[in-house]
Amino acid sequence: MEFVKLTVSIRGELDMEVFHLMNSMKDLVGIDGVNLDEQDLLDSYHALYTFMNSFITDLKSKYILEIRYNDERHADKYTGLDNSKNGREASNNGFKTLMMNYECCEPENLNECKPYEVIFLNHIIECTPVLDMEITWEKIKKALSPGGYIVLKTFLYENPNAANEYDSTHNIIDKRHHKQTFDTILRLCLKHGFILASYKDNCFGLVKKKDLPFFDKSLQKIYMNSYKQILNEKGFELTDSYEDEESEEAVTGPGRLLIGCVTENTKKYRDQTLRLVQSIRWFGGGISGADIFVCIVDEAEPKFVEELNNLGAFVRIVKRFSKDHPQSNKLRLFELAEIELYDTILLLDCDTVVVQDPSPFIDGKCFQAEIAAGPTVPHYIFKNLFSHFGLNLLPLEYKTTVTNTKTMIYCNAGVLIFPKKILQTFYPIWKEYTLNLIDNKQLLGKYFNFCEQASLTLAYADHPIPFRKLPLEMNFHLFESKLPKIKDCDPVIIHYHNRIDEGGLIIDKTSSLSAKNRVKQFNDRLVKYDKREEQA
Repeated sequence: MEFVKLTVSIRGELDMEVFHLMNSMKDLVGIDGVNLDEQDLLDSYHALYTFMNSFITDLKSKYILEIRYNDERHADKYTGLDNSKNGREASNNGFKTLMMNYECCEPENLNECKPYEVIFLNHIIECTPVLDMEITWEKIKKALSPGGYIVLKTFLYENPNAANEYDSTHNIIDKRHHKQTFDTILRLCLKHGFILASYKDNCFGLVKKKDLPFFDKSLQKIYMNSYKQILNEKGFELTDSYEDEESEEAVTGPGRLLIGCVTENTKKYRDQTLRLVQSIRWFGGGISGADIFVCIVDEAEPKFVEELNNLGAFVRIVKRFSKDHPQSNKLRLFELAEIELYDTILLLDCDTVVVQDPSPFIDGKCFQAEIAAGPTVPHYIFKNLFSHFGLNLLPLEYKTTVTNTKTMIYCNAGVLIFPKKILQTFYPIWKEYTLNLIDNKQLLGKYFNFCEQASLTLAYADHPIPFRKLPLEMNFHLFESKLPKIKDCDPVIIHYHNRIDEGGLIIDKTSSLSAKNRVKQFNDRLVKYDKREEQA
């Protein structure tokens, strides 16, 4: 579709039909700039030039700030507005012909006390960690003059958690770890009080809702009518402001996924953690580009951190949860500040690997986990625990995965999925029961090793939340079994425990031929990766 210049008639009225032609959804889903050829880049910058020239009237008179990176981190896909060579000379002379008062800065150096009439972000949002970008948006709102414009250019994706088809292990880092969908752009507007006034060719024009009186009345009408149409299509009504829970509803399904694990700074756990992160990037499909947070207890070896960063993972140092029960350290993941900015959290034990795409199994609505393989905390122990804490005993409505023993909700904690809004209220209760059981070891006795799983059941009994049992495929334990459901299972996430050979490869000791094949695929990929690293 040809881009139509936005024009205002002599009466100051803007043609609604023309405006809706601008806001075409046809061109929203872009391709990754990493693989654009020279002509694609020229077309992209020309589209940007045209959008800016049409969306913002009298651009030459405006004070413009571009938020950009000035180092080499993004040289492969980004050139600033002041570099005309990448804009098809942006209509022969570049963006400089549109800008008389232009400045640029990096996100962390944004001066929120200096007013700007136009703030421009070109492929910065998807390259900025989620928490950092939230801080930047707050600064932008303060730095934007009344009646000012924000121009955002970013590629859109159908799924914010998938890797690009061009991603490799070596270019995930510092690239697309904050991918956008149209829904996330809408949520951005709802959360920060912006109006999505115009969009075309992956270019988005935003204005502050409270600044509408500063615009011409005809523009006010156009902006609001267009925005109302978007909101109506998404099931929203236009209001003065939106609560966080309301803005979260703009993103359907699992939304933005945070994958996390908690590990120790020893060789065994470092190796496990690297296998896990590698497996997500290599075989994760719809989650292969998700943000991964690795929490390391107390301290981290610099080389280990570097390896994780090269796989596009974020590293956080956390305090030990318990010296008496190391398994409970995993709860530290749920205390990260970044949790607030994601929709769904997937916790994985370090001794797991992802061998297929788990995204079809993640609903984003319920707490999800698989029932434990066996009654590692027997029912008579639970009866005593429930009596001790004054809780009503839960019904035995499930069966353990392998031993087929009747059980209440008693989950294996190696794979846990929580929607954020459920986790916010549930986690403090789970944490409190965990600490209580650690302080009173006698309550579990010889079954203390499974403290965090027992406390999860107690927390559920105290504070029931929507629960959906995961299938065996999502937490498949590597062992021999004659059970048909084990032999016939084609796993998505494999829980291999300590089954590692001297070379660091997973031992495929299982009765499932499909699982053997999945393990072989992972081991083969790991061997190739290690050889390439040695050569490098």
